[in-house]
Amino acid sequence: MAVQVIAEVGECFNGSMERAQRMIREAAQAGCDVVKFQILDMAEVSTEDPEYEWFCKIELDKEKIKLLKKWAADEHIDILFTPVSLKTTSFLVEEGIHTVKIASSFIRKKELIEYINDHFERVYVSTGMADLEEVRQTIHLLKKPKEVIILHCISEYPTGPLLEQRGLKALDEQDAHLNMIKILKQEFPAFKIGYSDHTDGIFAPVIAAAMGAEVLEKHFTLERQTPICNYIQKKEYMGTDHVLSVEADDLKKMVELIRRVEVCQGNSKWERSRGEYKYIVFDTKLKQETGQVFGIGDLGHVIDCMGLELPNSVWVAHHHRCAPIYYGYENADKSINELREIIV
Repeated sequence: MAVQVIAEVGECFNGSMERAQRMIREAAQAGCDVVKFQILDMAEVSTEDPEYEWFCKIELDKEKIKLLKKWAADEHIDILFTPVSLKTTSFLVEEGIHTVKIASSFIRKKELIEYINDHFERVYVSTGMADLEEVRQTIHLLKKPKEVIILHCISEYPTGPLLEQRGLKALDEQDAHLNMIKILKQEFPAFKIGYSDHTDGIFAPVIAAAMGAEVLEKHFTLERQTPICNYIQKKEYMGTDHVLSVEADDLKKMVELIRRVEVCQGNSKWERSRGEYKYIVFDTKLKQETGQVFGIGDLGHVIDCMGLELPNSVWVAHHHRCAPIYYGYENADKSINELREIIV
């Protein structure tokens, strides 16, 4: 099954609905499966919060949610929202949206989780800042949804005290702790396990895909540099998520690399390659037709003469041992036609 890729817009549309529409289009063109937005509830934000005005700018009301939903449908990409309160979650129910994501910061919000349990069919749960027992408790509460997806996440957003102590920077790769994906797979074998990334670049998400993550979420932006420079130079504030986001070209590259990973992984079954089967047929037919056992020789010479397209070398089980096999054939130059008949 293909890895599901979620393009997280978050605050990176900068409060512009025109920009939000373009980001939906870019996410679809990059090959993402889902585009995600956050729904703030200003009634729960203190007017003393230093980002209060910024949050007002990027708040999504019912009408904006309707527009985003329509634009996503136009681009044939699924849309996902992360609400922060019962009120904002009810907006999604009223719009007939049956999929939702529980943000890391709300995994302990029992009332919200119980409401989501009663009203949604598919639920994504981000596990940032939670211990394993808290994750267990949340999953235990989500009995009614048809599908629950658990996302490993390290929620070191560049905001609040971390922003003050470290400055504007993304999560260090050494802090991604991708092996926690394995822990979640062991703990919740019946659930899809994914990864929500906050590192800089696309390396960690691609590695997560290779490790078996079934869902990958990555923040993206249309342009990183201006918001970062503005913050450093104390100009127009444009949020802090841009520093951990990738631009559209890298988002597309990430999706392409994830698809390559899937090709390399192959099926979850023990099977030989087509090239190996050619070797096996070659060996078996020679033995059947000639009654000879062939030892070390020059397979390359025979193959070149016959025009066969085979790998340069291969390790196979042969005569109850594992060795790189080169099939020899005495007087090969005089026997090419015979060999060709055997293979064909």
